[in-house]
Amino acid sequence: MLDKLHKPFLIGLISLVCAVAAIIIAKIWGFDLPEDLFFKILATLGVLIVLFGFLMVVNSDFGEHKKLKDEHYID
Repeated sequence: MLDKLHKPFLIGLISLVCAVAAIIIAKIWGFDLPEDLFFKILATLGVLIVLFGFLMVVNSDFGEHKKLKDEHYID
């Protein structure tokens, strides 16, 4: 089940991946976008995807640590 804090990151990841797909499809179908701008947009979206994924993992790990601490499994 998705944690309340994971849902915004997951929605953000899905949105970013859809944006990348839309830009690539537009470029394939002839949308006039300069090559340097195209790659800058893709690189920026790629960095944001990695960042959101990292934040999800850190958030998940922190939540698990907090759960174990609350249940007195760790100090």
